[in-house]
Amino acid sequence: MTSSDIMEEWNLTASSVTNFIIAGIPRLQEVKSQTILFATLLLIYALTFTENIIFIIVITFDHALHSPMYLFICNVAFLDLLIPSVTIPEMYYLITEDSSIAFGPCITQMALYLCFLGTESLMLVAMAYDRYQAICNPLLYPTAMTTKHAFMLSAFCWTIGSVRTVPHIYLVLTAPFCGPNRIEYFCCDYVSIILLACAEMSLQIMYDQIVSIIIVLAELFLIACSYVKIIAAVFRINSAEGRKKAFSTCASHLLVISVFYLVIAFVLISYSMPEFSEQVRSLAAVVQNIFPPLVSPIIYCLKTKEIRNSIRKLIKKWKAGVLCL
Repeated sequence: MTSSDIMEEWNLTASSVTNFIIAGIPRLQEVKSQTILFATLLLIYALTFTENIIFIIVITFDHALHSPMYLFICNVAFLDLLIPSVTIPEMYYLITEDSSIAFGPCITQMALYLCFLGTESLMLVAMAYDRYQAICNPLLYPTAMTTKHAFMLSAFCWTIGSVRTVPHIYLVLTAPFCGPNRIEYFCCDYVSIILLACAEMSLQIMYDQIVSIIIVLAELFLIACSYVKIIAAVFRINSAEGRKKAFSTCASHLLVISVFYLVIAFVLISYSMPEFSEQVRSLAAVVQNIFPPLVSPIIYCLKTKEIRNSIRKLIKKWKAGVLCL
C-alpha cells in the first residue's frame, strides 16, 4: 500500500468518524463519585508533577549527580512526568457533560502514551544493565558505562519506544470506522479504539496482546538476569559494609522496577480474561498511569543518600536566596 493510498483511507476514516466518546470508568456515572475521583486524580497528578520536576532540577544542577545512573533516573523522572500528563488532565470529562475527543487528538494521545510507556520499560532495563556493570564489573565500569554511552543507551530507548508505536498508529489510521465511536476506557487506548473498527480486528488485537506479553517477558528476563548476577556478586563481597552499600544502591531500582511491572502485568493479564470486571480493569489502568510515577521519586529519595543530600543542598540554597531578598 502506497502512502497516497494510506492517506486516502485515512480521509475516509476521518470523514465517517470525526470524534470519539470516552466512557470513563464503567458503572461510575454519579456526579458526586466522578467529581471525587477527578479531584483525587488531579491532586495525585499535581503531586507527581511536582516530585518529578524537583528530581529533574536536582539532577540537572547538581554536578555530583552527573553520572550514568542518575542520567537514567532523570530520564525515568521525565517519563513519569509525561505519562500521566497525557491522560489525567484530559479526564476533565468526569466533571463535565462533554466526554468527546476529536479523532486526531485521540490518536495522538494513544501514540504518546504507548511511546512513553514503552520507552520507560526499556529505560528500566537499561538501569538494570547499568547496575550490573557497576557491581559485577566495577573496575571496567568507568569505561564500559561512560556518560556518552549512557546518553546513547537512553537515545536508543527513546528511539525504540517511538518505533514501537508505528504499527499501532498505522493500524488505527487504516482501519475502517463507520459507526460506533464510544471508547469503553478512561482514555484513548489502542485496543479500545481498534475494537470500534467496522472490520474484523480480533487477529490484530490478539497479535498486539501476544507481542506485548513477549516484550514484557523479554524485559523481565533481562532484568532478572542482571539482578541474579548482581546478587551473586554482592554475596561474594567479604565486607558487610560493602554488601550493605551494594544492596542499598540496587534496592531503589529494584523497587521501582517491581512497582512498574507488577501493575502493568496485572492490566495485561486482565485483558486476556473476558470475565474480568471492566470497572476493575479500568481502575487498574488508571493506577498503572499514576501510581508508578508517584512512588518512584519517593523510593529514590528514601533509598538514595546522594539524592537526599542534593535535595537538602537545594533547599538550603533556596532558603538563603529567600533570606537575601
